[in-house]
Amino acid sequence: MILYLIRHGQSANNFLGESVLTSNGELDQNAYQTYMSNRVADPPLTAIGQQQAERLADFLREARPKHRSTHDDPPEDELRGTDVTNRLGISRIYCSPMLRTLQTAQPAATTLGINPEIWVDVHEHGGVFDNQSADGSPVGRSGLSRGEIAAQFPGYQMADGVTESGWWTGGEEDRPTCDGRAIRVSARLWEMAAEIGDERIAIVSHGTFMDSLITAILGRLPGNEFHFSHYNTGITRIDYTQSWRDKTPLVLVRYTNRVDHLTPELIT
Repeated sequence: MILYLIRHGQSANNFLGESVLTSNGELDQNAYQTYMSNRVADPPLTAIGQQQAERLADFLREARPKHRSTHDDPPEDELRGTDVTNRLGISRIYCSPMLRTLQTAQPAATTLGINPEIWVDVHEHGGVFDNQSADGSPVGRSGLSRGEIAAQFPGYQMADGVTESGWWTGGEEDRPTCDGRAIRVSARLWEMAAEIGDERIAIVSHGTFMDSLITAILGRLPGNEFHFSHYNTGITRIDYTQSWRDKTPLVLVRYTNRVDHLTPELIT
């Protein structure tokens, strides 16, 4: 199995964070508090974020794979690369139920002719919350409901955890809980690799969760020795394969945070 991990396009909160940092000049407690006080619970993409998503869709349609999934595969052109509408051969797209990933996945879904599947566990660290309480403490919000997602994103395959009341029931999720989710998703990806063999899948997710997930895939959670950062719509490719020496399961990290599809002014 080949996994393409993709961060969502620039969101309103991302833009806010960049603006606060530019205005403040450095990331300190004051800048952090300003950001947290003004962020929204489930931000949409900005105009730049939408452009990034469109460029991503074009890339997923046109890019040719640089590597085969295992050491003894036939040449990629013989395997999957001949479909000019989907040269990477992606067969499944997953995304979180957060608005910014739903929006980011949409152009790719249309371009590749794939109905995205919502995977609740790949949501961002923290969950759906804001700091709009009277004392500024975090308040959990429900997130988009099943009906709202169906109306805005027809054809998306719903997860059982998305109800007519939304999908988020907590407050602000802490980092250890996020890391636990990442370990759970990593375990599920290994199961999927055994189930679906040589398929290519894409997961549109979030910066902090992707950091946790890659660290979990590499077997380094719990721990904080590494940090994997992604630009908006940055792509990481991970191959699930086996060692040529003894056939034991193996992951190959082919590349991280690839943004070939973006022009310099669109890299955020």
